[in-house]
Amino acid sequence: MALAIGLVVAVGAVLGGTLLALRGTRMDVQEWSVGGRRFGTWLFWFLLVGETFTTFALLGASQGVFSTGAAGFYVLGTVVLTASVGYFLVPRIWRAGKERGLVTMGDFFAARFDAPWFGALLTVFGVIALLLYSRVQLTGLALILETLFGLDVPAIAYVSAGGLVVALFVLVGGMRSAAFVAVVKDVLLVVMLLVVAAGAAGAAGVGGIGEVFDGVRAAHPDAATLPGIGGGTATNQWWWMSFLLLTPLGAFALPHAFQVCFSAKDIRTIRKNQIIQPLYSLFYVLIVIIAMAALLAMPDLPAADANGSLLIFVREYYPDWVVGLLAGAGVLVALVPTAVLMLTSSSMFTSNVLGLARPDLKSSLGATRVGVVAFTVVAVLFTALRSDTLLTIMTGVYSAVGQLAPALFLSVLWRRVTAAGLTAGAVVGGLIVAVPQLGAPAQALFPAGTVVGLPALVVNLVLAIVVSLLTRPPSADAVAVGLGPAVAPVRRPAPSAQ
Repeated sequence: MALAIGLVVAVGAVLGGTLLALRGTRMDVQEWSVGGRRFGTWLFWFLLVGETFTTFALLGASQGVFSTGAAGFYVLGTVVLTASVGYFLVPRIWRAGKERGLVTMGDFFAARFDAPWFGALLTVFGVIALLLYSRVQLTGLALILETLFGLDVPAIAYVSAGGLVVALFVLVGGMRSAAFVAVVKDVLLVVMLLVVAAGAAGAAGVGGIGEVFDGVRAAHPDAATLPGIGGGTATNQWWWMSFLLLTPLGAFALPHAFQVCFSAKDIRTIRKNQIIQPLYSLFYVLIVIIAMAALLAMPDLPAADANGSLLIFVREYYPDWVVGLLAGAGVLVALVPTAVLMLTSSSMFTSNVLGLARPDLKSSLGATRVGVVAFTVVAVLFTALRSDTLLTIMTGVYSAVGQLAPALFLSVLWRRVTAAGLTAGAVVGGLIVAVPQLGAPAQALFPAGTVVGLPALVVNLVLAIVVSLLTRPPSADAVAVGLGPAVAPVRRPAPSAQ
């Protein structure tokens, strides 16, 4: 029964979203990549929040709380901080896209510095970050299918099946199909979290939500303080603060979130969205409650199964209809963000890398669709080769993509910044994140536990500023892409002689 319900929900939502996306729409690159820049408050809300409420929100956050306690509470601040940054940043991104006809993050940086090579370089960097991020979604998808449906097949089969569905529904409807499916996904997920949280205390064998926390406190006295349950420097307060800082800085440097910003119909839609988006943080409270109840109900769950702790808890203690609906919602939670990741990777690579060598491919919808298939295959293989906790993967994602933050923020704040400066900073920062022999000395300069992305970001920023001051600034027209046209100073008339 659970399998049937889950498949009906997931397949029905994907088919429905695809058909709605195609209705009365002439598909071209702008329509396919950014929804024709026509998404109003609701569609933009669900699409942008959909890139926040991913499998990491469902499984990674619960795994963090289940495994460590307080260290996992950082998720309560991520949406609020990201929305605060987005309120000021996203309108600038959107305005540049609307005025210049930009579709990808690479387009923005190529125009902002009048340097197509720089757009291509950041595209390569961004695609690598998106492939890392796709591991979170596809690992979560495999966990959901394997845990809730319990079919005796290898995890790679689940990942491959998910990749196939992603490729098919993105190939047809592009960003619009992802937006329509995101509506079903978020509504269903919120309803299911409310249902599961309402029954969590009973499933854990206690009398109420308050007793869930009392029980965890009795069993794990260190659960409510950092570094958490049996934790050390890996989850101490410096880890907590540095990761929480990297999240809003890196959120819109993620190329897919950047590209979604272009899909809004106007700035009012964007600002309204950023004001109400923090309400989603309230649903993380439900995940914390469920994770705490799971910790009480399953104290002997092996650490290797912590990624799926929420799913195992629901499977063991809830009726089949709950399991089936949660499975359907969970599949959509993985598919929608993965679809946007693959769409973004392909449109960026086609426009900003292939387009340099073959200008005729820059706006080719066919080439972009082929790219979706290629990047989906790479993402599936990349996910199959490694297995880490979702929290570990996500830390790596934000450490890597955080190195694009100076490029993003300085391009809309400082007229003097140059492509050469940002390139020097991003390359050195990326090497510090990627090469342990460089990352360890950089981390040694900061308190123990600091996420490697933060010292890398500091080095990145310093280099970007210094090299920018030593190199030729971009033209006034290029600067206007990020900061708007320069305003001539007001000349006051000299006082007349008396």
